[in-house]
Amino acid sequence: KEYVRLAGARATARSFDDRVGSAAQVMALRRLDPGKLRHTVIFLWSVREEIGLEGARAAARAMGLSAARVHAIDTFVSADSPLELQNFAVAPLGKGPVARALDNSSVTPPALLDSLLVVARSRGIPLQVGTTNGGNDGSAFAEFGVPDVPIGWPLRYSHSPVELADLRDVAHLAELVQAVAERW
Repeated sequence: KEYVRLAGARATARSFDDRVGSAAQVMALRRLDPGKLRHTVIFLWSVREEIGLEGARAAARAMGLSAARVHAIDTFVSADSPLELQNFAVAPLGKGPVARALDNSSVTPPALLDSLLVVARSRGIPLQVGTTNGGNDGSAFAEFGVPDVPIGWPLRYSHSPVELADLRDVAHLAELVQAVAERW
């Protein structure tokens, strides 16, 4: 599980999914100005995603219809690697966080995706849009009609001992989480 810095802004370790997402949220929380919040913002860490979204389902049941939308912060498993086909789930490392337009568990409403792009551009945050397999914790809120607008960071070699991320993407993800909390 050793974290190793590589050339440039790259780093590798085991279990970046979801440690990187947690790090980005903590970074956003540290910089967040409560005076800029227009509404209640809840940061939530859930457990047991890989075995049935158990933590997210419990949160969704507790919150019910009270949430306006949810942003699952999760890995975007990217095909940005030398041996993978470049026709699906491509989000190059170092080009910014990724808004999931579609995955196996949810479809982001196009108007909310467009709005997220406006928020990112207004802060000069690079934001990629992608489709991928897998799911995200935010989909647990679907039964309550809460829109799921998942965002993450591109990651190579997910669920392996050498997951690979670009730290610039992590920093931009933290900026985006902060911008979403303060402006949207």
